[in-house]
Amino acid sequence: GLPTLDVAARMVEQTPGITRLIDRLEDKGWVERRRCTEDRRRVFCVITPAGLALLADLDPAVQAVDDQALEHLGGAPLGELVEVLDRVRDAFRQPTSLAKP
Repeated sequence: GLPTLDVAARMVEQTPGITRLIDRLEDKGWVERRRCTEDRRRVFCVITPAGLALLADLDPAVQAVDDQALEHLGGAPLGELVEVLDRVRDAFRQPTSLAKP
């Protein structure tokens, strides 16, 4: 599982109501919360088998959109895009690199 704030940080669209969002996902049976044994203030969100099944159902549609978006790229341009996206992702893993001019 992931701590609630880590879930919030990974969201594409930032939402101030992450707790309410997790509440709704939990009500649907897609995630469950587990308290950290070392620090009871921390709560981990864990995807349930029902949540995994939902994601498996969505995978083909998501893959089709990805394929359609990238179908006009091929070979070198696609490789360049992957490299650029890797650098962007790496920058977010190192917070100090974002502050550099």
